[in-house]
Amino acid sequence: MTTETLPRTVERSLWANRLRALLTQENIITIVISVIVGAAVILPLVTLFISSFKVLDPLGWDTTWGFGNYVTLVTDRVIPKAFLNTLIISSGTTVLATTLGVSLAWINARTNCPGRDYLEPYNLIPFFLSPFVGAIAWHNLGEPQTGLLNGWARDLFGIEGYILNVDNIWGVIWVTGIFFAPLVYLFVVGSLRRMDPSLEDSARTTGAGLVRTTMTVTLPLVMPSILSGAIIVFVTSAGEFGVPFKLSAPYGWETLTTQIFSKAVGDDANHFLGATMAMSLGIITVFLIWIQQRYIAPRSFTTVTGKGFRPNVLDLGRWRWLALGYNLSFIFVAVVLPIACLIIVSLHPVWTGSIIPEVMTLNNYVKTLFFWRPESIQTATNGIINSLILAFGGASIAMVMALVVSYMIHRTKGFGSRLLDFLSVVPIGFPGIVLAMGVLVTYIQTPIYATLWILMLGYITRFFPYGQRNIASIMLAISEELDQSSRMAGASWFTTMRRITIPLLKPGIFAGWILLFIIFLRELSISIILFSTGTETLSVGVYYLSNFENEPLTAALSMAQTVLLLIAIYAFRRIAGREALTA
Repeated sequence: MTTETLPRTVERSLWANRLRALLTQENIITIVISVIVGAAVILPLVTLFISSFKVLDPLGWDTTWGFGNYVTLVTDRVIPKAFLNTLIISSGTTVLATTLGVSLAWINARTNCPGRDYLEPYNLIPFFLSPFVGAIAWHNLGEPQTGLLNGWARDLFGIEGYILNVDNIWGVIWVTGIFFAPLVYLFVVGSLRRMDPSLEDSARTTGAGLVRTTMTVTLPLVMPSILSGAIIVFVTSAGEFGVPFKLSAPYGWETLTTQIFSKAVGDDANHFLGATMAMSLGIITVFLIWIQQRYIAPRSFTTVTGKGFRPNVLDLGRWRWLALGYNLSFIFVAVVLPIACLIIVSLHPVWTGSIIPEVMTLNNYVKTLFFWRPESIQTATNGIINSLILAFGGASIAMVMALVVSYMIHRTKGFGSRLLDFLSVVPIGFPGIVLAMGVLVTYIQTPIYATLWILMLGYITRFFPYGQRNIASIMLAISEELDQSSRMAGASWFTTMRRITIPLLKPGIFAGWILLFIIFLRELSISIILFSTGTETLSVGVYYLSNFENEPLTAALSMAQTVLLLIAIYAFRRIAGREALTA
C-alpha cells in the first residue's frame, strides 16, 4: 500500500465506522418509527393547511387558490356567531369546571371530609364517560316539555311551564362543565397532596383562618396546576362536538365544531371551507397549549421540601359534613342522575316526560343490541361491533407505538429522539375534529377512505400520546442500569425490550391500553367526520338514533355504551392504581 492510498483507506474506514454506528438497531427503528409517526401527525396537518387556501367555485366543479375561505369566516352569516358562541361556551365551561375541580381536589386532598378516599373514584367517572351521552341524559332531564325534572315539578308542586331548560348555550356550559371538572381535579390534586404542611402552618400561627389560609397560601401555590387544567378545559370544550350538537345547534346556537361538521359532511360538503374552519380552531388551541407548556407548566412553586412530612389534613369541624354533602351532590348530578335518567327513558316505548311502570319494556335494548334479530337497527348494532374492533385493535397498535417511542426517547436517546418527542406532543394540541378534517382531506382519494382503517388512523394519530405519556411516566421511574446491564452482556435491543423492559412496564402498558380502549369506545369528534355507511361506531350510532329515531332508543344504546365504559373504568382503576391518572 502506497503512502498516497493510506489516508484514503483510513478515511474510508472512519466513514464505515460512522455508518455502522449510525445504522444500529436502535437508530434504524427510531428512524422508521419517526417516519411513521411524522407521516401520521404532520401530513394531515400540512394537507389541512394547504387545503384551506383552495376555494371551491359556486357550482362546486373546480377550485382556485386564494384567501376566499378565510374571508368567508368573517363575512358568513353563521360562522362568526358560531365562533362567538364557542368562546362563550369555552369560557363558561372553564369557569365552572375549574371551580368544581379545584374545590373537589381540595376537599379530597387536604381536609378530613368523611369517606374522601372512597369518593375519589366516583369524582373521576365523568372523565371517562361520553359528554355526548351526558348531553342526551340532561336533555331528557331538563327539556322544557318532556324533561323528567320539569315533569316532577309540574306533578309535585303544580308549577306551570318549566323550571329548567338545558336546550341552549347555558345547558352546553352546564354539561361540559360538570363532565370536564375531573380534568382540573387531576391537575390540582397531585400538587395539593405533595404540599409541605409547614407552609400553611406558618400562616395559621399568625392568626389566619382556614378560608384565608386556603385563599392566600394553598391556592396560590398550586396556581400553575390550576391554570394548566383551566387551559386544557378551554381547549377541550372548544373542540367538543357532541354536547353542542345535542343541546344548542338544533335551537340556533351553532359552534365552530357543529359548523365544521355541517361543512364537511353531506352531498353539498365543502371540505376546503371545513378545512379552513378546522385550521382556525387548531391555531387557537395550539397557541393556548403553547402558553401552557411554555409559561405556566414550568412555574412549579416549591411545595415539597427536603424534610420528611406527611400531607396536612385540615380539620373542618362540623363543616366536614357540608364538604361531604357538596362532594356527594357533584357525584349525584354528574353520575347518578344522568345514568338513572337513561335507564328510565330507555325502558319506555315512547318518552313523554312521565314514568309509566306498566308500559316499561326491554324492546329498545333488543332493537339496539341484538344484531341477529330482524327488528334490530343496523346502524346501532354495526356501531357496537365496529367500536369494539377499533378499540381492541387501535389500542393495541397505539400501545406498541407508544412503547417503542417511549423507549427511544427516554432510553436510547439516539438519532431522531428529539423529533419523536416533539411529534408525540403535537396531537395533544389539536382537537379531534381538527385532526379528523386533516385526515379526511389527506386520504379522501385513497383506498382506506370509507373503511375502518381511516377511523383507526385518526384514533391512533390523535390519542397515542396518551399511551406514550402513561408508559413514559413509569419508564422514568425505573433505573436505566437494568437495560444497560443487559446490553453490556451482549443482548440486542429487541432482547432487552422483551426480557427486561416490557416485564417491568406491564402495569403501565395495561393501564395505557385500557385508557385508550375507553377513549376509542366513546370517541365521537373523529368518528363523525370520518365514518361512512357500514363503518359507523358506537358513538355515531348514538348520534344516528338521536337525530333520526326517538329518545328511548337513543337512551338504550347510550346506556349500553355507558355500561361498557364503567366496566373498563373499573378494570383501569384496579390495574393502574390510584395515582395513575394524576401522574
